[in-house]
Amino acid sequence: METFWDGQVEMRKILQVWINRGLRKILGAVRTIPVNAMLGEMGMKRVEWELEKKVVRWGYRLTRGK
Repeated sequence: METFWDGQVEMRKILQVWINRGLRKILGAVRTIPVNAMLGEMGMKRVEWELEKKVVRWGYRLTRGK
């Protein structure tokens, strides 16, 4: 994900939809359960936070030269 993420809103929405679908399948949840509750149950954060974290780590590795 690090190579293509530069804050595109449309890509974030698509990724969040797929993550939500996966969470519902894994947890056996229905559509009425809030996404934040499912994310908390799995120990995950919203997709924009995860992507920003990856970009920061990628930038850190880039500046270190490794």
